Amino acid sequence: MKAKTITFFLVLICISSCNLIKDDPNEIFQQIGLNANKIPSSFERVFKEFRQQKANGTLQLPAEDGKTMRKATCVEVVNYAYANTFKKDIERIKDLNPDDDAVEIVNSGIDLFEYADQIQSKDFMIIAKMIDEGKSDEEVDKAARNLDDTKGIELDKKYTKVMNLLLPYADKKGVEYKKL
Repeated sequence: MKAKTITFFLVLICISSCNLIKDDPNEIFQQIGLNANKIPSSFERVFKEFRQQKANGTLQLPAEDGKTMRKATCVEVVNYAYANTFKKDIERIKDLNPDDDAVEIVNSGIDLFEYADQIQSKDFMIIAKMIDEGKSDEEVDKAARNLDDTKGIELDKKYTKVMNLLLPYADKKGVEYKKL
C-alpha cells in the first residue's frame, strides 16, 4: 500500500510540474507574431490577383502527380491555399504554456487566428465562387471591399491588439525581431 501511495504522489508531482514549464518567449513570439504575417491586409487585393491569374490562365494548382501544374478554379485555389491556413497555427497557439505575462497575448492570438480562419474558410469561398461564375469585376470588387470594410476592420483591430501586447512583451523578454 505504501509503495502505491508513493508512486501515486510521484506521478501527481510529475504531472503538475509539467505545467510549471513555460514556453520560451521566442516560441510565443514566433507562433503568434510571425504567423500573423500570413493574414492579408487587403482582401480586395487578394481577389484582384486571383481575377488576373484566372484571366491570363495562370490560376493553377499542383496536379495529382505532384510534379506538374493544372488549371484550377478560383474556389479550388482558395480552398487549397486558404481554407486551412490557420488550423495548425491555432492548434500550436492553444498548446502554448505561457507565463503570466503572456496569457493575454495567447488568448488574443487565438481570437485573432480563429477570426482570420473563419473569414478565409467561409467569406473567401463566397467571393471565389463569384469569380468562377463570371461575375463582373465591379461585383467582385464590391464584395471584397465590403469584406475589407466590415470583417477586415474587425480583423485589423484584433491584429493591432495582439501586436500592442506582443511587441512590449518581446522587448521585455529580450526577443529579437525586426519591424518591416
